[in-house]
Amino acid sequence: MRLALTLLATLMASAPAAPVVSYDAETDFSHYRSYSWVFPNQPANMDPTLYRQVRAAVDRSLGAHGFGHSRPGDFAVAFTLGPRAKMHATDYGHYAFYYSPEEAALHQAWVNRELAERSDHDDTLSIDIYDAQTKHSIWHGIAPVPIIPHTRQAVIEHEVNDVLRLFPPKK
Repeated sequence: MRLALTLLATLMASAPAAPVVSYDAETDFSHYRSYSWVFPNQPANMDPTLYRQVRAAVDRSLGAHGFGHSRPGDFAVAFTLGPRAKMHATDYGHYAFYYSPEEAALHQAWVNRELAERSDHDDTLSIDIYDAQTKHSIWHGIAPVPIIPHTRQAVIEHEVNDVLRLFPPKK
């Protein structure tokens, strides 16, 4: 019995971390069919190659889940890369206007709370989804594995798919 418990504890400790997701429970996700990008171009503070790799992975993953890209879409997608433990949602550059001050404060608290439990999580991929019509944030996902420049495309694809398999949330 003791050996079984030790083995179980070892397996659980070595299990890969799961993505962390938060969403607006009041949102009806069933009408979302298409998406657009919040950023028309790469943000100035992001590695250009890594930006293209992640954006392509998000396009492929959303397409595989049946969402089409259009301008405008039913929802808008953005992502950030890099240390986020101290980042505030209103610091996100071009898409800060998607947050109300209350949403920004709640999102900052959520991200910081989730990342505090992951001390090894310095370089974070976070995917944020907004209702394109109301501009309200409706869904956020944080990848469990850090994404940094020179990360292999297969790892990026896996992490993006791991997060976006949870969108839309299943009720």
